[in-house]
Amino acid sequence: MAPVLKPARGRKAALPVCLAALVIYLCYVPLAFVPSFAGVGRDSSSRYPRGISQATRFARGGAGESFAKGDAVKAICPDDDQWYPGTIDKEGSDGAFVVKWDDPEGGPETHEVSAENIKKIVIFKDYKVGETVEAVFPEDGNYYPAEVMKINADGTFSVKWEDPDGGPETSDVQPAEMKYPPIPFDKLEVGQKYKGTVRSVLDFGAFVDIGAEGDGLLHISRISKERVENVYDYVSEGQEIECWISGKRDDGKFGVTMVEGLTESGGGGRRAPADLTPFQDLSPDDWQDGVVARTAPFGAFVTVTLPGGEQADGLVHISQLRDGFVDNVEDEVSIGQEVKVRVQSVDTGAGKMSLSMKEGFGGGGGGGGGFREPVDLTPFQDVAPDTWLTGKVARCAPFGAFVTVTLEDGKSADGLVHITQIRDGFVESVEDELSIGQEVQVRVESVDAGAGKMSLSMKQPSDY
Repeated sequence: MAPVLKPARGRKAALPVCLAALVIYLCYVPLAFVPSFAGVGRDSSSRYPRGISQATRFARGGAGESFAKGDAVKAICPDDDQWYPGTIDKEGSDGAFVVKWDDPEGGPETHEVSAENIKKIVIFKDYKVGETVEAVFPEDGNYYPAEVMKINADGTFSVKWEDPDGGPETSDVQPAEMKYPPIPFDKLEVGQKYKGTVRSVLDFGAFVDIGAEGDGLLHISRISKERVENVYDYVSEGQEIECWISGKRDDGKFGVTMVEGLTESGGGGRRAPADLTPFQDLSPDDWQDGVVARTAPFGAFVTVTLPGGEQADGLVHISQLRDGFVDNVEDEVSIGQEVKVRVQSVDTGAGKMSLSMKEGFGGGGGGGGGFREPVDLTPFQDVAPDTWLTGKVARCAPFGAFVTVTLEDGKSADGLVHITQIRDGFVESVEDELSIGQEVQVRVESVDAGAGKMSLSMKQPSDY
């Protein structure tokens, strides 16, 4: 069987892979779901305890945590403000500690680091005889599949290599150089509970390592039953949490939730694609009975039940909750609330249904009275991208601001100024730059009249 990392046996690595992987682990901040790692080639349904993640875990650390000489830690290097692995060498001044870096790479071997910039590395040591693990082969410093054969008195583990390839059949390995193989995606079940470690925190949520082939997305709406304004108030990098699988996607990505039962289907079982065909031919004039299943910053998911008993979930976008501007979804609806909705559109291929709680436009007739007339964006199609227009911020979202733009002839429409188009440079928070009702100058970047979408920019135009 091929080794996990497929190195050439006998070639000494310049840096032990366990440390190299750790450096990458600590410094990499994913912008999307991380790619899958290479797994071993046999079934893993019973080879490791459910809920166990990687062998190496990181405590929350920071002020108030005690450190002792010899503790394995990760700390912020004062030279570049990046996290690196190291060892506590001694106490420093004013509550700081001297950290000896595992791989200084030509730089200073030690730095004095304040306690709040240090996190202790907690090594998992509870491997059991008979379990399949990945361990570092002493001769080349790379990970290979092995089976735990014995727990030694000195805290090491005797492992038998799955494919010794001419080398020793067994080796004694430190627990810091062992880990469980990643949990295959097909072994994850919606509603299943895991212990996870927060790998990175972003404005819209966090990525959590549960020991699977990739990290799971903990969306801001699945952190708490209460409305979460700031993700950083609830989770931090390196924090251990209990979470449940909230949903799986065909592309190998999955989500997690910190609220038990808050899965994508509203229950604990694996989500099955809803059959939306009974909803396809419904008139947008007709009101249907629904119950709010869950809320999110962008709208509410409502379970709609037809007179024949057919059920499916649809999204009532925040703009479709009622006439006028809605600042907070939870100010309008709550989970379990009975509501009346109209079916606006159905996409059976994507398994999506758009709903509205607003009165119809057009006064009925011909079955089209309940469907909102799309905004006519054709007057904006011929606006040059270097022409500045006056607009007013209608509402803000984490990803940008919706601005109502008015032409000289009085025609108006809403467009999106994406967060990257608010100004030059990095924008951390839309609300720090714009406020509702603020008058702004924008340019039309693109218009999709068919989809009813218009992209705007507040930045100076590039050369055309």
